[in-house]
Amino acid sequence: MGNHATPSAAYWAFFETFNAKDPEGWAGAMSYPHVRVSGAAPRAQAAQPGPRTAAGVYPRPEDYASMAANAGWERFEMTGWVRTQGITPRVVQASDEKAHLAGGWTRHRADDSEIITNRVLYVLTKTDEGWGIQARFGVDGWSREEARQSESEAALAALGRLMTTLEAGDVEPWLDCFHYPLTLVGAPGTVETMDDADAMRAAYGDWAGQALPIQYTAEVIAAGSNGVTLGQSITRGDDSFHQSFLVAARDGDWNILAVSAIT
Repeated sequence: MGNHATPSAAYWAFFETFNAKDPEGWAGAMSYPHVRVSGAAPRAQAAQPGPRTAAGVYPRPEDYASMAANAGWERFEMTGWVRTQGITPRVVQASDEKAHLAGGWTRHRADDSEIITNRVLYVLTKTDEGWGIQARFGVDGWSREEARQSESEAALAALGRLMTTLEAGDVEPWLDCFHYPLTLVGAPGTVETMDDADAMRAAYGDWAGQALPIQYTAEVIAAGSNGVTLGQSITRGDDSFHQSFLVAARDGDWNILAVSAIT
């Protein structure tokens, strides 16, 4: 679907249709296949009321709408939820057909008190029909009261390890810089899931094995207790492009869990 005129229109439609409890409309805010990746470990997600709203890749809008209709909004209403307010998004990186927006939301009760808030990187893509949300990288565990300096430093260090091994063309150490399953979001309509290092090696080992000079800058987009989103501008050899990452902690190790590239 994804038939919105601009990235920001698709972003705001996501919240409008969610608050309206409209499964088909909510599905219409997305590009497909659609995926949500969470910085929280699966066992932490189990503490949430009801099933997570995107545990995996949704190939078609009817798959997403079916999930939303079957799961229902009762799991949110159990907490006192009446509406979700999105924050004004910031464009992190963009091209004519893809954009990374730093956004997020707060769930509210009827008296306008806050239930929970979060920060999310939204990957929006443009097809012939228009713009839609291809992927969501959820920090989870975000708090406006905590700077999360140590988590930010750990995520930047994980990216540094990735760049060091990539520059040297050291494929095996490079593979160790990721958590699996790893989500890769490429051109519009392209979402790949690498189940393990073997799959990643088969798909990208030759590319990673080229020792090429790298220069890059990176910024922390948002940091939570278990996940951090990063934005990067990189030149590798003769190629220059942008990437955004979800870096997550698993058993104390900070590694890359999801990547979206804008070339």
